[in-house]
Amino acid sequence: GFESPGSPQDPTGRMAAVASQALEPALSFPLSQSQAWTDLQPIPQDDGPNPVVPIAYSPHFVDVMNYFRAILKKQEYSPRALALTKEVIKVNPANYTGWLFRRECLLALKCDLKKELAFIDEIAQVSSKNYQLWHHRRVIIQELGEASSELKATTSALLEDPKNYHVWAHRQWVLRTFNLFDKELDFVDVLLEQDIRNNSAWNQRFFVFKNTTGFTREVIKSEIEYTFKALMKTPNNLSPWNYLRGLIKQEKFDMMEDVNKGTAGIYKKDSECAECLAFLIDLALEYPTAKKLKTASKMCENLRDNLSKIRAKYWDYQRDNVEKKLEEVEKKAS
Repeated sequence: GFESPGSPQDPTGRMAAVASQALEPALSFPLSQSQAWTDLQPIPQDDGPNPVVPIAYSPHFVDVMNYFRAILKKQEYSPRALALTKEVIKVNPANYTGWLFRRECLLALKCDLKKELAFIDEIAQVSSKNYQLWHHRRVIIQELGEASSELKATTSALLEDPKNYHVWAHRQWVLRTFNLFDKELDFVDVLLEQDIRNNSAWNQRFFVFKNTTGFTREVIKSEIEYTFKALMKTPNNLSPWNYLRGLIKQEKFDMMEDVNKGTAGIYKKDSECAECLAFLIDLALEYPTAKKLKTASKMCENLRDNLSKIRAKYWDYQRDNVEKKLEEVEKKAS
């Protein structure tokens, strides 16, 4: 965690202790006309002597940032400084320094960090794809030492935007740090029922098994079945095919018969399924036989010429790999 810093005027932190129960005071804008800020000399942004294309900041933004620079220079950890960081973040939610100085103020003033979560939720409503916000939330949760609200908060965010990388990263950190995996597969099932193509949910499914039971033989068998059920609904869905690739790469994998049977079912359902053909080509390269490789070479041509023309150069590359592998197999057999 962070150490609670004392300001130069209060090196022992006594003022911070007195202010520990203080709320963030309401600010009166513009700060340049507020009696509460007359002791500070605002510091304007230095764009150099001849800025080529100066940014047309709003008067409010300029006012807030000028006083924030002054607070930073003074290293003042006070209720008004804390209140100012809130406004700094509101005018620019991606301001890393604003979030960092806010954390330092919160800890110096011994504030109730649970209340900080409500402010983070407020900013997340308008700026959820924001690394600084989720990093701030992680540090606050670390300081609190408990994460009872986090699954609910991330669930709400992901139901609104199921592919928000920052939310997923925070959720995974919470799950691992506080061992809250019990109902995570149920949550993943809900997301996949809503959108079977949600690659983030498929990734999360893999993450859960990797960090709980591991990929036991029973888990792999069950997951192969689960994956092919999904593929029967949407054969050209890349996400479950990639999930299947991940299962095959697990140590001591010995269920190729199940995979071959499932893939044959998809191919029978849709022989022009580009993702199915791409998977079969990968299998032929991973588990090579002359027969599989000859078929894979023709599949590469079909993908190049008909089913996936936009990736023509890639299929030529794959066909070269197949032909090289076929040459190796035939050489060994002779």
